[in-house]
Amino acid sequence: MQGSLSGISKEPAQVMPALDQPSENIAKTAPSLRTDFLLLGLLVLLELLLFAPFVGKVGFYLDDWTMVSLLHGGPQDIVGAFANYFFNDPKVIIRPVEVLHFGLLYKIFGTRPLGYHLVNGFFEICVIVLLYFALKRFTGSRFLAFASTAAFVIYPIRDSTHYWILCSSVSLSLALYLGSLILSLKGLQEKKAKLYVAAAVPFAISLFNYEVFMPFACLSALCVLLMSLREDSFASSLRQAIYSFIPLFVSALFLFGYQRFIVPRLGIGFLHKVDFDPGQVLHVVAAGTGISNIFAAMPFFQEQVSILLMNPLTGWNVLSLALILAGTALTSFILLSAESGKVKLRTMLELAVVGAAAIVTSLAIFGLNNQYEPTLLTLVNRIFTGASLGWSLIFSSLLLAAATVVFQKIKDKRIHKSAVVFLSLLLSFFAVFFTLVNWQLANPWVVSQRAQQDVIYLMKGMRGKLKHPDAVILTDFPRYVMWSPVFDGTWDFQSMVRIVLNDPKIRAGVVCDRLVIGKDDIKDISVGYTCATFPLKNIKVFVPERNELISVSSPQDFVDIAAAHSEKSILSGDTLDKWRRQVAALSAASSKSEEK
Repeated sequence: MQGSLSGISKEPAQVMPALDQPSENIAKTAPSLRTDFLLLGLLVLLELLLFAPFVGKVGFYLDDWTMVSLLHGGPQDIVGAFANYFFNDPKVIIRPVEVLHFGLLYKIFGTRPLGYHLVNGFFEICVIVLLYFALKRFTGSRFLAFASTAAFVIYPIRDSTHYWILCSSVSLSLALYLGSLILSLKGLQEKKAKLYVAAAVPFAISLFNYEVFMPFACLSALCVLLMSLREDSFASSLRQAIYSFIPLFVSALFLFGYQRFIVPRLGIGFLHKVDFDPGQVLHVVAAGTGISNIFAAMPFFQEQVSILLMNPLTGWNVLSLALILAGTALTSFILLSAESGKVKLRTMLELAVVGAAAIVTSLAIFGLNNQYEPTLLTLVNRIFTGASLGWSLIFSSLLLAAATVVFQKIKDKRIHKSAVVFLSLLLSFFAVFFTLVNWQLANPWVVSQRAQQDVIYLMKGMRGKLKHPDAVILTDFPRYVMWSPVFDGTWDFQSMVRIVLNDPKIRAGVVCDRLVIGKDDIKDISVGYTCATFPLKNIKVFVPERNELISVSSPQDFVDIAAAHSEKSILSGDTLDKWRRQVAALSAASSKSEEK
């Protein structure tokens, strides 16, 4: 050792590990991060192959049009636009983050839907990254993190979240929640209570954007509890779980207080009636679990694949499937080979428990209102976002558990490798199968957009022929393509007409079963709520196939026009008869009045 008078010391040098550890950790961390980023690249590629082909082919749907119309027809300075949107949309005033979310998107992209869908795709990629790192932190397993995230991306039970612009709130809120979860787990690992408090910030923003992930506060606490139990006692672990839960619970209280006490002082907010009916909650959880699991949903999936394969796949489709097949099989084989027998079965069980909790809690919140019945077929399937996450966690846990059991029970390396190959091929098969399902689920949204464009083109030709106080009613045109909306009512058709004609006061609607015929007007009434009123003297029925406007002179005249031009409107069998009875009742009442 240098530094003695003789220049050399005979005593052994003291070790100074603290100075060398950071560089060693960095050296070990760099390859690890490269592997993580490679896996994330594959997951992002999967997302792009699944959904990118449709980004430029989808548009606005239902309330998307309301949002765009409100921003288009209001003040155009940023403060005025945001204030107008906040105070005049009952669904936005209760979720103020949406003002920034959709207000900024409108200021950037205007009435062009492509930009909105690109941003939703960005949110979904953020979910991929955050979910992967959250699961890797919770399990310590790359395979569980990769397989769970891939399964969540590809499991086809929530197509509305990919193509309905307002559902980008689901993706944004989920990304914010996952950021909160990572902070909670980091707080446990580093024994820093301030990180539990920090986790409440993205969680609160998530709730004020879209409150659907509020029950996941319990999920975060469960993850903290399970992680802590690996090293500490139950009492100590429970304390950590409670500490992590309290800031999230306070965030939920802030939302409750805002919606219940502040919103009524600001304007009219659209709040669903909350009914704490345990029977309804259990019904929604049971029905949602029963519908969304792979065994029950498989006939629906097979039907979608059959429809898709009625037409030949394109060369791009085949190339995409080949990439997904090879990439999934190779990645799964490498990760399974590396981790089989090394990840504890307890960890897999914990992840499966978290998955089950995600399914139950995410469905339970929709059981607080009887308007949400679980289904794969409509826009309401966005309620399966949490369930999709839960099933993905369970699936990856079972797959790795199967590989681990084979590794432990069978000592022959050839048989073990064969089992890993089989599981990898099985995973890649499901990846290809679910890709086909997702592609078919996108088609109704694409066809709907094409149909909308046809009507929009014709409506542009009506400039100068239609203006306030006219009321145009669309007929003989499909309201939906499968489950994807075309034009369903005032919320979309009227909003589109106002934008195209640049007339913020003109009224518009569609011929549908909801219409109620009165003496001087026609009302669109949904579940007891009057959505719109159209004075008969102002009504002009629009028939797209003939590009014709037909003026209405009387209630009977409207029924006759609807009877002649409503085949594609797909009215219920008794709707025309119901309208005829309403007209007859009006005539009878008018006759009695004249006699008096």
